[in-house]
Amino acid sequence: MVFKFLTLLKSYVTEEQFKEILSMADQDIKFNRVGFGKTTKPIEYVRICTRCASVVLRSGGAA
Repeated sequence: MVFKFLTLLKSYVTEEQFKEILSMADQDIKFNRVGFGKTTKPIEYVRICTRCASVVLRSGGAA
């Protein structure tokens, strides 16, 4: 599921935007989940990436 999502996402954004989205998602998970000892399920990872993609795309490119 995650692989299919990332493949689809990559087809809709530039390489730079894709890297920024993954970086933002990674930072979000580290700060908000790992710090509190929570695990991230695949569906939650997709949701986090979707939110990050919205931010990057609304800003008109890489944030």
